[in-house]
Amino acid sequence: MSEKLFFNILTFDYPKQAIDFYFSLDDNGSASRLHKTLFPKNISSIFPKITNNPDADFIYTTFIGETKGFTKLSIDFKTENQDLLKRFYNGQLNYYFSKIKEQVVRTGFIRETQVWLPVTNASKSDFSTYDKFTVKVQFHNVSDYPELLVSYDGQSKVFRRSIADLIKKYDASNFNWVLYGNKLWKYKSLLEKEEINYEKVFPILGKQLKKAIGYPTEAPPRDNRYKNYLSKINAFATKFFKDAKFLERIPLHSLDFYNVPASKLNTTTKDSNLLTFGKRDNTTGIDYVPYNGIKSYGPFKKSPYPNVQLFFIFHSTNLEVAKKLNQYLSNGLGFFKGLTNFSQILFHTKEGFSIPFTDIENPIAEIETKLSNRNFDDDVKYIAIYITPFSKFESDLQKREIYYKVKEQLLKRKITSQCIDADKVIQGGNNYVFSLANIAVAILAKLDGVPWRLNTPIKNELIVGIGAFKQVDTDTQYIGSAFSFNNTGGFNRFEYFLRSEIQVLAGSIANAVREFTTLNNQPDRLIIHFYKTMSDKELEPILTALNQMGLSIPVFIITINKTESEDIVLFDGNWSNLMPISGTFVNIGNNKFLLCNNTRYNSNDFKESEGFPFPIKLKIDCSDKNQLQEPLTIKGLIDQVYQFSRIYWKSVKQQNLPITIKYPEMVAQIAPHFDGDDIPQFGKDNLWFL
Repeated sequence: MSEKLFFNILTFDYPKQAIDFYFSLDDNGSASRLHKTLFPKNISSIFPKITNNPDADFIYTTFIGETKGFTKLSIDFKTENQDLLKRFYNGQLNYYFSKIKEQVVRTGFIRETQVWLPVTNASKSDFSTYDKFTVKVQFHNVSDYPELLVSYDGQSKVFRRSIADLIKKYDASNFNWVLYGNKLWKYKSLLEKEEINYEKVFPILGKQLKKAIGYPTEAPPRDNRYKNYLSKINAFATKFFKDAKFLERIPLHSLDFYNVPASKLNTTTKDSNLLTFGKRDNTTGIDYVPYNGIKSYGPFKKSPYPNVQLFFIFHSTNLEVAKKLNQYLSNGLGFFKGLTNFSQILFHTKEGFSIPFTDIENPIAEIETKLSNRNFDDDVKYIAIYITPFSKFESDLQKREIYYKVKEQLLKRKITSQCIDADKVIQGGNNYVFSLANIAVAILAKLDGVPWRLNTPIKNELIVGIGAFKQVDTDTQYIGSAFSFNNTGGFNRFEYFLRSEIQVLAGSIANAVREFTTLNNQPDRLIIHFYKTMSDKELEPILTALNQMGLSIPVFIITINKTESEDIVLFDGNWSNLMPISGTFVNIGNNKFLLCNNTRYNSNDFKESEGFPFPIKLKIDCSDKNQLQEPLTIKGLIDQVYQFSRIYWKSVKQQNLPITIKYPEMVAQIAPHFDGDDIPQFGKDNLWFL
């Protein structure tokens, strides 16, 4: 069955005739200010001196509102500055929803309109629940028409109790966004208003407020997101877009979402999802399902250590959990036949070597003392199994910090570790077998084995991944980096920096290029997977360093959003579950692509338990712009992103984000908790963070 793909996009027409806008060089107090990047193309016809005036950065407009003192200018939408038109349409949308329909509206960073609709069937609690929708205009990204992108942004909760009430118990620093009337405000901005009825100001439940009130972390839903998303935006479109007052502003062709033309569709290279495993009966294992491959053929490369010893670190109340885990890893559970059988790791657990601790609230000093008293043999490769008494969703920061400090103490001793939630072992029963396969793969990788490798020819290129993680408690963003000296997924080094340390990051990349060149001769190209759009300021020192080394190689920068794309989504109308086939990618304009990265290789063998991830959004740029005109080059780079999503060794389940982004993000999440804000040297060449 062929796919019938469509976007969450509706198309409409420009006005048939030119429209009169009104402009002034002076602010009347109520007009919109426009930066010179938004000036109409023919602005000099009414303000002749403006183009030669370097200080004329702004003008003012009422758009279509005729105003005394403002000069009329005829605007042809078909040829006009699209940034100006976008501002106009966004204003029209905002007016329609906030003034005409009197909905709760939030204006976004680029002035797009987010509409909040109350969920009427939500359970009565301390909070009101709202569905959030964003509507914004774009031009010719996927079609020959102006486009209305309609996205569902999930839900938010609003306290039913007012600021006037909550301030008695919670500090004002916990309030970020608030609802006042039918408008969302930054709390600090609202305070600037002269008259405020604080009895009618209701705070949004954000991260800081959740922490203050001890709101539990909610596990992400595991149902089919495509069905829910489409149902929500269809209902939203039906509710608002048939209205004549809306159609006056945005004359939609229909309420049918835009079908993707065949010319914009492509797929990753056939068999690009295949992985290579070990050998059995002189046959190299090839499979696209990690679990099947490693179970049938064993790992691609066994751990090189002949003498591996496990030991456990656990609270004294979890002694039975440690015994049970050791039993599972030694002898297996259900279809998992043990660590040796599954990952080919020969290991033993030395009696009396494990470390129980008694202080559950602050065990680090006790653990450190007992580690110091252990006689670690240089000829033995140790791996510690830390059984944490606290869930990863633990709200108490101090309790979460214990995990990081245990990791650090072990890394300082060149010992990698595996963290396991005690409650999951206790509550999992026989179902814990599904976790054991993941644990076995992660342990193998930490012991320098290779669970599986990409089934692709090796290329002479250096791949650098840069990911980011923001520490909520300190409001500080860190970036992590991962360096791969080939395209098969093997990594050579991990580092992390503050986001502001641009020169340090550039120097680190330059050092990796220098090392690569020493070992492998000059690379054919440098590929950087970046968690956001790379600025000229970030790219320039990298290019300077390459130039100083006398290397004239193309530098590709592939922006990979840290999260799945939720603003623009691709659906398959010919499949009941709506998710497109894995490997499908679509050009969405300006060297941007949507890549469907899931496990639906065909409709027959798809397992719903594998989940329904949304596509990921890619943007491809290059220091040599000519390279961007080569379709095979672009396809090869997208292939590589797709492939690097298949070598995540924390789980036998396939991920939808490449490890070039995922691994650095994990490093950036953990490393800042270490003393001295540095990774112990051992941790820079080891997958300790899995």
